[in-house]
Amino acid sequence: MPLLLAGLSSFTFGVADFVGGFVTRRAAAVTVVWGSHLVSLGAVVAVAPLFSDGLAGEAALWWGAAAGIAGSIGLVVFYHALATTPAAVVAPVAAVVGTSLPVVFGVIVGERPEPVAWLGMALAVPALALLPSGPRDRGSATRGVWLGVATGVAFALFGILISRTGTDSGLWPLVSARVASFLLLTIAAPVLRRPLVAPRAAWPLIAVAALLDMAANVLFLLAVRQELLSLVAVIMSLYPASTIALARVVLGERMAGRQILGLVLAAGAVGLIALG
Repeated sequence: MPLLLAGLSSFTFGVADFVGGFVTRRAAAVTVVWGSHLVSLGAVVAVAPLFSDGLAGEAALWWGAAAGIAGSIGLVVFYHALATTPAAVVAPVAAVVGTSLPVVFGVIVGERPEPVAWLGMALAVPALALLPSGPRDRGSATRGVWLGVATGVAFALFGILISRTGTDSGLWPLVSARVASFLLLTIAAPVLRRPLVAPRAAWPLIAVAALLDMAANVLFLLAVRQELLSLVAVIMSLYPASTIALARVVLGERMAGRQILGLVLAAGAVGLIALG
């Protein structure tokens, strides 16, 4: 069950990232993320009482706030990268970096996945390496790689920090995460000389991205509280599959044979990790 939740979270994150990256073509990334976090804050505040009897402890809320700051920075960078560089480059790079750090952290704190799960994690590496397409614009592809690295580090920090919250804290760490990220972006937008509020036409897509992103966060939190962070992180890292697939269908980005092979290997990696 936890790995199914992680798989659903991964798929939902990929769709949310595509929608967010798409709307960022019409508005600044920090503006889109600010609007997204405003909507998702309202959503998570509404459902949080259903998952626990009372508020979380102070430590869990601080862990959540720290995770929210890291996650918001990563999301702004990622949306900007998706809007300005090939999705098939930046998404897999972010996934590889975002996976490796939580796996290393999990092993350091004592997690010991089964051998078949390690095989699945090993299979995920070539899968993610095959997903990027050959760069037609080398400058854009290089920028995508570096932006992907920055995104991956931020996403890894989010996963590590939010996993430190206790199982009895419900969804309240996600509430504190959204409060912290919302306040950070409210300050950052004018500093970066970007508008705080997106154009009215962009709000429907921002709302869709917000609700999908929050749903993915809830699924991830539930999964990581029941399963090893190292395993959940690897399954989460496969979110570029849905992002790239949507880019192919909606934007007409072509998929090379190596990318199709990468998707097949990714499916195999998920299966092996689930068996482990």
